[in-house]
Amino acid sequence: MATLAASNPAETATESSEFDFAALRGRPNLHQTPIGTSGKWSLEKLLALTQAEGIELWRGLDAVSMDEMNGHYMGMGPDALNEEYQRGYADFMFNENSRLGFWLGKAFRPLTETTGEGYNRWRFPGGKVVRNLRMATRMGNSLVDGRPAFILDYSVFNPKMTLIDELRKLDDSIYFGVATIEAEDGGRGKPDFFILTGPTDSWVGPDKA
Repeated sequence: MATLAASNPAETATESSEFDFAALRGRPNLHQTPIGTSGKWSLEKLLALTQAEGIELWRGLDAVSMDEMNGHYMGMGPDALNEEYQRGYADFMFNENSRLGFWLGKAFRPLTETTGEGYNRWRFPGGKVVRNLRMATRMGNSLVDGRPAFILDYSVFNPKMTLIDELRKLDDSIYFGVATIEAEDGGRGKPDFFILTGPTDSWVGPDKA
C-alpha cells in the first residue's frame, strides 16, 4: 500500500494575499456596534460624522454633569469626508511611534460638585501606557458659544498651554467635545471636534512625575 510522504511546510505554505480594505467601503452593516441607550447611535455612525456635523450637534447638547465623568474614556477624532485630515490625525494622535503615542482617551475624577481633575492616556510600542497631559475640570460656560459645558482646562497643570476642551452629552456613555487654543487676537481658534465613550474602566491616576 502506498504511503504519503510528509510534505515540507516551507514548500507548501503560500503567502496570504493582503486584504483589499477598499472592498469594504459603502457596504451596509445592519449589525453595528451599539453605543448609548437611545438606540440611535453606534460606533460606526459616530465615526461617520464630519467635523462640521459633530460641532453642530455639540452646539445643541447639554453639559454633562461633574459626577458623571468618572473613570477612563475611549477617544475618537472623526472627520469622515476629509481623508487628508484623517491621515494627519492618525499620524499624530493614533501612532505609537509619534511623540505623543497612540491616544487611548481621557480620564476623569470629580473632586467637588463643580470641580475635578483628569489626564490623557497614550500607548507606546511594547504595550507601555502613559497617563499624562493633566487637566483641571470644572462646570462653566463655553468659550465657543457661551452655553454651559464641562470644561477641561490644561493650563492649571501646564501654564504654557492654552488648550481648553469642552464636553457635552449626546447619550448615555457618549460625549461630544470641542478643543480650542488661544488665537493671536486673544479669542479662541477653530474648534476641533472629538468624541469620548465610556467609562471603559476605573480611574487609576496620572503617572508620577
